[in-house]
Amino acid sequence: MEITRSDCSRSRPFTPSASKETESDGTVRSRFRGRGLGRGMVIRLLAVLCGLTVFPAIELVCVIGGWGEVDINDDPFVGFASIHPLFERSADNSQFHTSPARRGFFEEESFSAVKAENEFRIFVFGGSTVQGSPFSIDTSFARFLQLALHEADPSRKWTVVNCGGISYASYRLLPLMSECVRYQPDLYIVCEGHNEFLEDISYTDIRKTPPAVVSVYSVAGQFRSFRILQSFLQTIRQHSAGSAGQYGTSEKSNADELKPVLSAEVDALLDHTGGLEAYQRDDLHAERVVTHFRSNLIRMVELCKQQRLPVLFIQPPSNLSDCPPFKAEFSSESTADTVRRVGDLMDQAAAVLRDDPERSIELLHQATAADPRFAWSWYQLGHALMAVSRYSEARAAFVKARDEDICPLRMTTPLEQTMQQVVLEFGQDFLNAAELLERNCRGGILGDNVLVDHVHPSFRGHQEIALAIADWMLREQLTVPARSNWKETSQQVFSDHLQSLDNLYFLRGRRRLQDLRGWAAGRSEGPPLIRKSVSSGR
Repeated sequence: MEITRSDCSRSRPFTPSASKETESDGTVRSRFRGRGLGRGMVIRLLAVLCGLTVFPAIELVCVIGGWGEVDINDDPFVGFASIHPLFERSADNSQFHTSPARRGFFEEESFSAVKAENEFRIFVFGGSTVQGSPFSIDTSFARFLQLALHEADPSRKWTVVNCGGISYASYRLLPLMSECVRYQPDLYIVCEGHNEFLEDISYTDIRKTPPAVVSVYSVAGQFRSFRILQSFLQTIRQHSAGSAGQYGTSEKSNADELKPVLSAEVDALLDHTGGLEAYQRDDLHAERVVTHFRSNLIRMVELCKQQRLPVLFIQPPSNLSDCPPFKAEFSSESTADTVRRVGDLMDQAAAVLRDDPERSIELLHQATAADPRFAWSWYQLGHALMAVSRYSEARAAFVKARDEDICPLRMTTPLEQTMQQVVLEFGQDFLNAAELLERNCRGGILGDNVLVDHVHPSFRGHQEIALAIADWMLREQLTVPARSNWKETSQQVFSDHLQSLDNLYFLRGRRRLQDLRGWAAGRSEGPPLIRKSVSSGR
């Protein structure tokens, strides 16, 4: 009869050490050595646990001691030839206003040098979307936010400072954010992502590092203990290099000397004649841009944590349905026959789109399968799918067209995912302006009805973003509404504000829009491009 442990337990205690058996040589050993093995396993387990607790303990000590904090002003990827303040005091010292030296990229903005007792100061950072391009800050979401907050709580003084710079990428925002800490901010808002590919950055030193190693360093760099160790090793290397220099060695070991040095202000590729031609498909470079973007977002988070300053990250919208790719190229694997076949399939699809849209979709699927990296075929497929109301598929095709654009002037999916991952990892507040504006679009696909060009929201779009930010501030109890109908009254205030602007304001905006479209199409009349690096773009 088979005896189970439960059966034994009814008659007598189950004791593993009580049962013995005789070996062939006559020696007797315990059949169950669980007690001895258990003690050994416990000792090993305790040793492992002690080892695992060492790192958290060290990390905790670093946090308590304030050691190993991120150096906000030290960009590990790029350096700057010089950094000038964005704001300077007025002649009578009563205000801060935009420095004249920086008005080529920033609009005139000002705020009181002395903060009022009941004043709430918000600084908004980003590129031309924040600035309100192609118009200006008077019709940006920052201005509409100030108006809405006054409607919600008129008892406070609301100051919203627009720090949006034309073509400014995330790496150029860090110095601005560090500077504005001196102006007694109560809230930072960051809306960025469209400008990461605009400048010619080589990332030469990073190209020599395997992607897996870069990823590991990116994760490890979040820990203070790792940053302390890294700083210590770098000091040793610098000391060794200095000692070697005494004997005539000129080799540079300082990591800072390997970083590309950017000009004081933006030098976008498209600002030059031949800038569009300079964009070539470069997947490795695109990966480095995303890594740099993540590093910048983390440094922004660390800056705000050090200052105990709330920050809201905003993902900007992209025009999908009404913005063709700025530059499309076949993949390097495509042969001349493939190129001809894709062209023929697209021509056939366009010819039958009106009378037989399903056949058109079938032909375009064949085209995208022949070369999945040719952005134009994905864009045409998106419109064919919209024609038969297959919106989710159409949106996916438009996103693919955007992501395969050789000249990425719109925030790509990897950049969007990176922002979302960072805010999730670090518990930051987040507003997806793309999803917000999609509610007003056919099939939830962003187009010209909410955006005036490839990225910039319409006046209505800016107003929607402003109201969403104000709503978030109320939920976070950054303010308490004194008026229950503040949203309704805000709409009237927005309308009155637009009416107060003169005709010249809108005329200048329309002219800038024409210029911007020509710039995005590579029709800049700037100086010829002199490449500083091997390649840029995707």
